[in-house]
Amino acid sequence: MANYHNLKVFKYEHPTANIKAEYQNRFNSPTSIITNLKINPMRKGIKQATVFPLFLLPIQEILRLQDQIQQNSTEITKLMAELPGIASSQMFLNTLSNEIRSTNEIEGVKTTNKEVNQAIAAAQNRSEEKSRLQSFAKMYLKIQNRENLQIRSLEDIRKIYDFLLAGEISPDRIPDGKLFRNRFVRIGNETNTVHLPKEFEADFSPDLIDWISFINDDTVPFLIKTFIAHYYFEYIHPFNDGNGRTGRYIACVYIGYKLDPMTAITFSSEINKNRNKYYSAFQEVGDERNMGEITFFVLEMMKILAKGQIALIQKFRENSRRLDAIGATLKRTFTDENVREVLFIYAQSFLFNDISDGLEDRELQLATTNIANTKTRRILDSLTKDNILEVTKHSPLTRKLTQDFLVKNDLE
Repeated sequence: MANYHNLKVFKYEHPTANIKAEYQNRFNSPTSIITNLKINPMRKGIKQATVFPLFLLPIQEILRLQDQIQQNSTEITKLMAELPGIASSQMFLNTLSNEIRSTNEIEGVKTTNKEVNQAIAAAQNRSEEKSRLQSFAKMYLKIQNRENLQIRSLEDIRKIYDFLLAGEISPDRIPDGKLFRNRFVRIGNETNTVHLPKEFEADFSPDLIDWISFINDDTVPFLIKTFIAHYYFEYIHPFNDGNGRTGRYIACVYIGYKLDPMTAITFSSEINKNRNKYYSAFQEVGDERNMGEITFFVLEMMKILAKGQIALIQKFRENSRRLDAIGATLKRTFTDENVREVLFIYAQSFLFNDISDGLEDRELQLATTNIANTKTRRILDSLTKDNILEVTKHSPLTRKLTQDFLVKNDLE
């Protein structure tokens, strides 16, 4: 199937071919995955009355990518386990911060590194301040523990939405039906209507029930199921606002549960980098000429996910090499073993989470179990006095390596 294309392209390539016969060949193939999820396709911005069930052919490239993604996940898990403790935790927090910022950015919701870092700190109970995005961060942190979602009812979807987006939806955009929206929405831009979801809650609720049945069907390979389910949630568009963020969160949880947390929390950031491909693939599924085939959307999503994994693996390896170099530099520069240990921990924070404020003193004390707390504090104060560390926050007391120290030791 080297030249396997969607039906719209197939028609251009074979102008005299019987397209309905080709559709039937694909749909009725012994390997075809036929879902219970039905769509009304679009033609020139107008929703059609015809109905097609979504189906997928597991072409060779999809099978190859499934295998690659699994192997990448195994490698990421191995690399994460090999990192020192602070480097590992900071790598996760850095990736999570990028993920939260990206999933908002896709929807045009601007968030700063500072806001996201504050939200994560509050969600981890490291700060007593209430923060915007705190619930959002708390939900995403569950992925680190590989917690799975149990979605068995329509009410379960609404509970996820309410907790995830607490304080993030403007009053005029909150659900106006019993559980979901109950008014007209349009997906697209000023000049192009990509999709017109069903207008009323009573009309699309049966589709959500079908979606729940589908995500709980273990006969469908999990990556294929995840991306088909992701498409269909966006297709139904059950809320006035927050559909994208909710749908991506649900997909992240399933990916993190089946693969690894780091792969999961690169999902939105990679979509953000490949938005045009994502939107184009979404639109192609709904094109009437493709008759409900979702093969190429799933294929594109797998490519995006694998691309994020590869970037993550490269980042692991590069930062690990730099950390080894910093360790060697510290060994040459500082004779006191305890000072070297403290600075090596701050180097981990700098390399693996360059958008953070650094480490709280209490985090450092937990990491230096071989050094008495009073001695750790004296070392920290001395290094701060010598302009090797700088205080970035006073409550809780937080420090990081100074720019002068990084430049002087060629560690930027």
